[in-house]
Amino acid sequence: MPKRNYRQKTTGQAVKGVTTHLGVLSKPALIFWGYKQGMDNFERLMAWIAEHSPDLMEELKQFRVQSLYEKRDKAADAGTLGHLFIENHLKGLPDPKTDGISKEIVEKAEGCYLTFLDWEKANIKKVIGSEIELTCEQWPYGGTIDHIIESSVTPQGMVDILDIKTGKDIYLDAKLQVRAYKSLWELYHPNQLIAGFHILRLGENGEFTHKYFPKNVLGEGYFDIFLNCVRIGMTLEQLGEKL
Repeated sequence: MPKRNYRQKTTGQAVKGVTTHLGVLSKPALIFWGYKQGMDNFERLMAWIAEHSPDLMEELKQFRVQSLYEKRDKAADAGTLGHLFIENHLKGLPDPKTDGISKEIVEKAEGCYLTFLDWEKANIKKVIGSEIELTCEQWPYGGTIDHIIESSVTPQGMVDILDIKTGKDIYLDAKLQVRAYKSLWELYHPNQLIAGFHILRLGENGEFTHKYFPKNVLGEGYFDIFLNCVRIGMTLEQLGEKL
């Protein structure tokens, strides 16, 4: 995903993207701290074994510890490739090249893609736009909407947001993200309002999950949470603090 540079038209001010603002909901430093605590305990255990059981220690030397994000990054390979297949298809581009990618990952990605094509036939009427980059003038944020579509459940005169995720589930931040996109889109398209949100999840083993959220389900409360994230980020910057 290329780095986006969002800038307000009225002020010329550079602003952060939706996903950057949502970063205040995560605890990356706490995750690393927990991993380090586990590694410290592991190393103490290995030192104790080396002192009290040298023979066992020789066998344990063959054990390899996974790095912090190794499993996540490996799983993301298949999801990322499946995502690319779908994105290229929706944009009318050729299938991505798979040279140098393992057969296992390619098969998983193609499984996601084929399931998507079946879903698309039954659900998508029209792709109106893709990678739509917009910036809010009232609040300091911008965003790039994956796709705006007309679907089988879209009321006449309205549109839906289609967002594609990889991972084990559709988490809160995905819902907050598309809700923030709704406000961005409607700022520039007041006569073509958002009716709902389609979120697709591509799993590492070829799973394909679709969830649809009507606009009333992801209502103002979700946008309030997002704006609170924006406010927290702004306050941290004013204080010269980081998470």
